[in-house]
Amino acid sequence: MKEIEELFNFWDELNDKIEKHLAAFEMSDVKKLRMEQSATEDAVYELLRQNAPSEIAKILPERCGEMEIGLNHDEKAFYFIMEDPDTIKDEFIAIVFGVDAKTKIIKNFDIDNY
Repeated sequence: MKEIEELFNFWDELNDKIEKHLAAFEMSDVKKLRMEQSATEDAVYELLRQNAPSEIAKILPERCGEMEIGLNHDEKAFYFIMEDPDTIKDEFIAIVFGVDAKTKIIKNFDIDNY
């Protein structure tokens, strides 16, 4: 899916720019870039909602802002981290959405292992 791949690359580029501006303490630039990044995250999330299988779609929050988002460069995928709705413990799951538009869930998500 070309659109998701373009968003992946754009979000990644914004991340690199943010790092450079943070290192130079250019906080007004960081704020502008984070706003662009947030809009990109919303666009990715909408694509996820449109393409997710029903078992994943039913657990997705209404808005992207309720989750953390990251990139996995090896898999060329976004991942959305949220509390696992199937447990009462503080466990997390990741909804992974790749540039190929495939979606999967990782239970007991640990950022250090992904």
